[in-house]
Amino acid sequence: MDMARMQAVADKTRAFYETNTAGCALLKVKEIATQPQPALCLTDYNFPKDMRRYLDDRAARLLHTMALRDGLADDTLPALAPWYGIAEHSAFLGGKVTFGEDTSWQDPVLEDACGLSALAMDEANQSLRLVVDGIAYLRERYEGQFFPMTRGVSGALEMANTLRGSDFFYDFYEDPDALKELLKYCAHALVWYYDKQLEAAGQVFGGTITGFGEWLPGRAVGQLSEDTTTMISRAQFEEFGRPLTQKICTHYDSAFMHTHALSEHSLPAIASIPGIRAMELSSDPNTDRAVEVYKRNREALAGPVPVLRLTRGEIESNFELLKSQKTIVWYDASCMEDAQDMAALFAREFPVR
Repeated sequence: MDMARMQAVADKTRAFYETNTAGCALLKVKEIATQPQPALCLTDYNFPKDMRRYLDDRAARLLHTMALRDGLADDTLPALAPWYGIAEHSAFLGGKVTFGEDTSWQDPVLEDACGLSALAMDEANQSLRLVVDGIAYLRERYEGQFFPMTRGVSGALEMANTLRGSDFFYDFYEDPDALKELLKYCAHALVWYYDKQLEAAGQVFGGTITGFGEWLPGRAVGQLSEDTTTMISRAQFEEFGRPLTQKICTHYDSAFMHTHALSEHSLPAIASIPGIRAMELSSDPNTDRAVEVYKRNREALAGPVPVLRLTRGEIESNFELLKSQKTIVWYDASCMEDAQDMAALFAREFPVR
């Protein structure tokens, strides 16, 4: 790993967040179609016994990708965290975890929203140890080859949804007070869990590489996510979710938020939370592309830097938009030449200054 170049990428990213100049953008090439990497199958491993073997296999894939991309001048800091599926965002509080080939699930733990005694913030919890010890292992074993990063967390609403299962949605109407207590517990537990991830990962160039690979200055939390807002009203989010997300954000220097286009009705409420420095908007089936949803709500989403996954056509048709604001663009290239061409275009047309 070229540390001088990595320092330059971090310095550029820091300058990007500090500047008020419009027309600046960062480009992160996420995929290159001619460089496919077969996904690892989680069921090929016996956790926790095979944790290190699994993480070594993940590291080998990243190092291979880095070698193939040598010379690509985008704004990516190569980093890796453990990833065992979605269950780890809540299973650190207890419950049964089932592994599939490409993700994991946690069975509902709570029969009702009042059952907090069934949950425990236990440092010996297997799911917690897989994540936290996994981060520490990658940091020590691969120092100088790529950077450590946090796995990230969900959000209080998502945690409560997983712990309760589908009955969670009845709690808004049948036991709202108990639901609020559960959400408070989840928010507190989330901070407790993420602080352990931060300690294991350490600082990178004075900042944090968060769960989606985005560097933020200082002790940053990320990714946080508000996926549950796709299934509840804005009023419900404002009453039950927003106060806790805001409280979580105040515990850190900055936050990276993951959202969905399908949550369009709640995006302004999420974006208005102090401390969110960058907000990624994912596209969803059966709704407009994320960039179109963003443009419809641009004025109401003016706080955080938008993070948008754009095609070449979307970049070309939204040049004026990119020239008028700060944006982080995720890009899937067709080939290495396409990736290099796009990196050169961004350096020329959207310099950080």
